Amino acid sequence: MKRLKFFWLAVILGLVQPALAREPLLIVSSIKPLQLLVTAIGGREVDSQLLLPPGFSPHDARLKPSHWQLLERADVVVWVGPELEQFLASALERNRKALALGRVASETALAKDPHVWLSVDYLADMARLVSETLARKRPRSEAFFYAQAARLVSALRQEHLSLKQGFTAVKPRYLLPHLGYTHFEQQYGLAPAAVLAPHAEKMPGAAHVVELRSRLLAGEFDCVFREAQHESKMMSRLLDGVQTLQIALDPMGVDIANGETGYVAYYRQLGAAFTQCPRQAE
Repeated sequence: MKRLKFFWLAVILGLVQPALAREPLLIVSSIKPLQLLVTAIGGREVDSQLLLPPGFSPHDARLKPSHWQLLERADVVVWVGPELEQFLASALERNRKALALGRVASETALAKDPHVWLSVDYLADMARLVSETLARKRPRSEAFFYAQAARLVSALRQEHLSLKQGFTAVKPRYLLPHLGYTHFEQQYGLAPAAVLAPHAEKMPGAAHVVELRSRLLAGEFDCVFREAQHESKMMSRLLDGVQTLQIALDPMGVDIANGETGYVAYYRQLGAAFTQCPRQAE
């Protein structure tokens, strides 16, 4: 009888253990673009979850009890670093589960603009870090993670080359709501003609707003970019009665489905927004 009990116990354990081994890794990302990156590399091997709502700015975030619970359960927590998600600094800077992807860039580059995922070269390094981290957590899927990362980078570089060919020698003169696209712009020789608020978390001065409105009414800009995440009454008043083309930007990927092709779709959408701005010769 005892032998029979041991037999069935062994059978049950044999069935349960493979099922447990197939349990996906819980990877929590601070913002939507990083979640898209993790999903592209981890596929079905990961449960890629988002800490903040897709349209929520990391500049304004605060940790809630539900956030702490999710961070505690995570196998890996992916973030850019304290330069962007200051609200996570005390929770993650000494957390062994934390993966700060911003380290692919220099301190100078991060200080200038922490939105490093908008650079194709930085993104390639970030993909390598994610794939290596997932491979250490799940060695049997190492080849899969590396192949997924290579596939993502290859597809992204194709998008990059296509965009590069689309921007001619005549560059658009555009107004940005804030400085957050430096790494994207530098790849294509772009730069804003003006910025409403150099820092997303700081309101611009009245004199600056008056000057921008005067320039808008004079037709100095080919287009104005707007973001739902940073929409304000000030922006609405600034553009009241102005005929300049207005184009929506989605830097947080709010409208992008979280799938294995999501990051490429996110980058393509961002590039398409910039190419919509008409390029007019002086």
